[in-house]
Amino acid sequence: MALLVAFTGVLGLIFGSFGTVAAWRIPRRETIVSGRSRCPKCGAQITALENIPVVSWVALRGRCRHCGNPISVRYPLIELATGVLFALSAAKFGWSVETFVFAAFFWVLVVLTVIDLDHKLLPNRVVYPAFVAGWGGLVLAAIADESTERLRDAAIGAAIFGGTFFLIALIAPRGMGFGDVKLAFVLGTFLGYTRLGLVPLGMFLAFLTGALTGVAAMLASGGGRKMQIPFGPFLALGTALAIFAGDPLLDAYLELL
Repeated sequence: MALLVAFTGVLGLIFGSFGTVAAWRIPRRETIVSGRSRCPKCGAQITALENIPVVSWVALRGRCRHCGNPISVRYPLIELATGVLFALSAAKFGWSVETFVFAAFFWVLVVLTVIDLDHKLLPNRVVYPAFVAGWGGLVLAAIADESTERLRDAAIGAAIFGGTFFLIALIAPRGMGFGDVKLAFVLGTFLGYTRLGLVPLGMFLAFLTGALTGVAAMLASGGGRKMQIPFGPFLALGTALAIFAGDPLLDAYLELL
């Protein structure tokens, strides 16, 4: 198990590096399958040695080797976050198809989080393929694990999470974008597959973390209620927290009933 966790963690760092490229190029409608990375300031091509996850940023002291301009700390943070999510997936699901399906799912969430923070956008060209590919991966995982009944819970989870957000968007269209609604169907699918009870918990944690962050941001900046904060990152965070910490939280809650 330790070997699997270490391997997937390193794999996550590598995919995290690729995720920074995807998050930069997708909103600009650039290809993510070809073309070497370049410094966004001077346009110099980044070599392989300059593109080692986390290590290169530290070695370069957070600056471009060619122009000396600062390289944002977000790059190693994204790589580390992806590595941690991959490792946690391995620790939770072990030697199974689910480990790699959920790792891929979290990679998509990281990319969407960065894009939403930068552009207040959850692109259809990411969300739709994630929904289709996610179902394909979960079907394979369920067959391999001989637990196809979990696909029923995945469908119910998608209906609950996505349906709830769809109703919210209809009632209060200014408070909920349809990008969030589309993403909610993806999140509900994976939460329901993991455990149906995690669906409402993931929703609750998303609203809780979003509300707390929104209040803190308004107090820090002096902004009013009209201050816009993208909700996609909190949907992703609430989902990750529910998947990795939801079981003990639910069990503790049920024991109190």
